[in-house]
Amino acid sequence: MSASSTSLVIPAHGTVFFAPANTLPPTNPLGPQGFKLLSDGPAPWKNLGHTSKQNTIAFNKEGGERESLDTFLADAVRVSTGSVSWGFTASALQFDNDNLDLAFNGDFNPATGGYRVTTPAPLNVAIFLYFRDSTGSLGFWLPNTEITLGDAPSVDTANFFELPLSGSILAADEDVIPAVDGRPSLFEIFKTGLAAPTA
Repeated sequence: MSASSTSLVIPAHGTVFFAPANTLPPTNPLGPQGFKLLSDGPAPWKNLGHTSKQNTIAFNKEGGERESLDTFLADAVRVSTGSVSWGFTASALQFDNDNLDLAFNGDFNPATGGYRVTTPAPLNVAIFLYFRDSTGSLGFWLPNTEITLGDAPSVDTANFFELPLSGSILAADEDVIPAVDGRPSLFEIFKTGLAAPTA
């Protein structure tokens, strides 16, 4: 591998797109007919809109600890790796029906003009995280996620009110993203200029 400054990314701006679970991204999602920061993506992908710059979009990962297994005869005969769970957070700023649905999975009340919040019931959706800098774009396609409100909202008089969304990344169906060496795929990464390795 040689050094390449065009492979570096400073995510100066970004947004979140969502669609029904297992929705494929557009062909060449970072190209001219793909995702753009300020608009909805190709149908049925919708743009989440403004998200927090104070609490940026973030991945989280739990598990995966490696443990050495001994026998009575010898130490470190095998290494066991624990299961891993991936997730992400995004703090939505726009109080509209789409964001309220992702946070609460409730319903609009036509009698009062308000949004009804019920007990938690995560939504199963596909997510595309899109980041842009001066040299190109970076994207993460998560075809199978469960999303709901994460931490309870708090009030900061110097910043926008946030809806902290929390997503759990689930294994993709085999016909959506093929497994790798028998291991189910979770998501795909796209980068402007990324190409398949040469033999």
